[in-house]
Amino acid sequence: MSQMHQMQLTYVAAEDRMLFRVNTKARQEFRFWMTRRYIAILWHTLMQILAKTQAEPQETTGTPVSDPLVEAAKKEMKHQEVVSQADFKTQYQESTYLPLGEQPILLFGIGVKPAPDGQPLLCMHPQNGQGIEMVMGEHILHSFCKLIQDTTAKAEWGLNLTFNEDGRTPEGPRGLN
Repeated sequence: MSQMHQMQLTYVAAEDRMLFRVNTKARQEFRFWMTRRYIAILWHTLMQILAKTQAEPQETTGTPVSDPLVEAAKKEMKHQEVVSQADFKTQYQESTYLPLGEQPILLFGIGVKPAPDGQPLLCMHPQNGQGIEMVMGEHILHSFCKLIQDTTAKAEWGLNLTFNEDGRTPEGPRGLN
């Protein structure tokens, strides 16, 4: 895939899924379905990436210097700062060049690996076939988080997508009911 140009996430009530569309500077468009469960796991993965990219110095005991609520507040403030600079007003530009086909592909697996430049590479793939891999630089990471938060709120899925404690509760990842 060439360099990403735009991404869009919309809730499709008839499918009870999110439609994730990405277009590139080369005018290619890729379409994927995301379920409620997938979004919950994706959020947890994004919070892990965020925790690693915004890691604070630790004391010699290996415990965080600050308490979790302070850290969550710092993450939320950083998130607000980054998304305030993003462009969420420009209309998504559809493309007729669809390398993976017109029908969206249902995403199934999520992984993270280092990109050649060392940044996290988010890998989202269907059970079989091609998926999408996106470099999670600060701007893309925070913009993607905002799209997910806004769209899941519209879907009324009841997911608790916050920046607290890396998206975890004592029971595990949030939203997996």
